[in-house]
Order: sequence, then structure tokens, then C-alpha cells
Amino acid sequence: MRKVLRLLAFGMAALAAVPATAFAEQYHLTHAGLRTLYLAPVFIAIDKGFFKTHDLEVTYKDIDSGALSSAALISGSAQITSDDLMGIAPLEKQGKHFMMIYNLLNRMTMDMVVRKDALARAGYNPSTPPQERGKILKGMTIGITKPAAPTDIFARYIMKEAGLNPQRDATLVQVGGPAALRAAFQSGKIDAFMLSPPLPQTLEKDGVGTIILHNTAGELPSLNNMSYITLFTTAEVAKTEKPALKAYVQGVQEAVKWMTENQADALKLLGEHWFKTTPPAALKISFDRLLPAISPTGVFTKADLEKAQGIYQAVGEDVNLNLDEGVVWTNEFTKH
Repeated sequence: MRKVLRLLAFGMAALAAVPATAFAEQYHLTHAGLRTLYLAPVFIAIDKGFFKTHDLEVTYKDIDSGALSSAALISGSAQITSDDLMGIAPLEKQGKHFMMIYNLLNRMTMDMVVRKDALARAGYNPSTPPQERGKILKGMTIGITKPAAPTDIFARYIMKEAGLNPQRDATLVQVGGPAALRAAFQSGKIDAFMLSPPLPQTLEKDGVGTIILHNTAGELPSLNNMSYITLFTTAEVAKTEKPALKAYVQGVQEAVKWMTENQADALKLLGEHWFKTTPPAALKISFDRLLPAISPTGVFTKADLEKAQGIYQAVGEDVNLNLDEGVVWTNEFTKH
């Protein structure tokens, strides 16, 4: 009996020594995303355990196109995803409500890459001012993921800013996600496309194409200082899963801080785990250019969202969201 009591006492002492957080409720969220470098904070938060320190388990689910982002939330197969305003606006009109919880990118980060043979035929001059480089796209076939996707919206915006008529002066064709764009570009079926790193940088490194607009570096002033890509959920999840979302946002913020302070280690982790097929040199260029565009806090401003909406309206898209805080966006989870 004394032996049993001693064992019980030992067990109770050991139990008391375990931190209370070990018994806290475990939260689980699934993030559905297109594997692009701007999601580096999410990838790093998973691998470095930043989510887990806040008692959160995050499962990452690959999707083939940004067009599937909202669909993943509506179906319930994911609770978090990333997209621009156009990924939300049409569905809002249908009564499907979302809430943006983290402002991921402070400027548009898709670089325009053009096949070298197409540039040679067009007589491209790299010293042309950025605002005028879109003129070189006249007569070309431009690949997009789908109509009204960022690949479509911003390609048209760049042409319009350069004085072209996107409907008359170029052919925009729906190709699909990054893998399809890469195949179409390499085979010569399309002359150009826009996408966030690392694919444009990879194709340039491979000698197939040339990036004519480095939006990752903020070359076009009109596409800076705006909310481009945001992390969002459904309005219902934003109401019912507040502790989990708070933990998610804190994990992302800590990942951004870590990757900013440990860039070499972050680059190595991303290359080994998430972008294995991307040449290291192309990945480094992409990372170096993209990092300054990633918001360190995720905090929104109404002005930055209004600028993004104004760009969509400038190319004829019917976007007129109520951008007052609490309607489709909130800083509730980013501020501590």
C-alpha cells in the first residue's frame, strides 16, 4: 500500500509539473492554397512550429488554381485560403459572405514574363520606362488562369496603362494553373503571362523568357501601396472560430518576423520542403524581391483596399464592395 501511495504521489507531482498549455484545447484549421512563394509565411509557420506554439494544428491543402480558393471554403474542405478582392466580390453578390483576416501583400507581386523569341520579333527595348513596357504585348497571346483572375485583371491593367486596348490589341487565353502556364509558355502556345514567384524567375533562369515588369520589386508605382493578396475565411468561421483564427494569425506574424531575421535559413527550408523543383538561384531571386512586399503585421487599411478595388474598376470589372471595417475585412485578429 505504501508503494502504491508513493507511486500515486509521484504521478500527481509529475502531473502538476506539466504546463497548463499542454492540456489546452487543440485547434485545427485547413489552409487551401496555390503553391506560390507569397505563402512562405504559412509554410514556415507550419515547418517551424509557430502555429503549434499557439495550440493550433494547420493542415495545408494544395489547389491547382486560385479560382478554387473560395470554393474550398464554401465546401468546408478548408477554413483559410488566400486570394484578391475579385475572389470574393462575385460570391458576395450571391449571398456567400467572407471575412479577410490578414493583409498578406502590400503590393501586386505578379511579374510579367515574355518569351525571348516574342521579344526579339517585337524589338523590345529594356530601357523603356516601366509604365510603357506593356506596349510590347501588342499582338501577343497572353496566358491567364481564368477570366477575372488576377492574371487576367492585371495583364489588362498593364496594357491599358501603356495605352493599349486589351480587347483589341492582344489575345488573352485561359490556360489554367502554374503547371499549365509553364507548359504552354515553354511550347510556344502563349507568348507571355503574369504570376507571382517563383515560376517567372525560373523560366528566366532557364533562358526561355525575360521578365519585362518586376512587380515584385515595385516597378509600377500604380500597383504599390495596395492590398493585393489577403488571407480570408468565411464570415461564419470568423464568428465561431475566433481563438483558432487568432492563433493562426499570430503564427503567421511570427513566421514573417522569423523569415525576415533568418533569410538564409528560411530560403533553405522553402527550397527543401516546398519548392524542390525550383532552381536555388531562381528561388533566391524570387525570395529577395518578394520579401519587402509581405506585410509584417497583416493589418488592413481601408485606403489600400479601395486602391485595389479601383484597379479592378479601371479595367471594367463590376466590383463595388462595401469596404467599411467589419463587412468583408477586419483587424480583430491582427492586433494584440
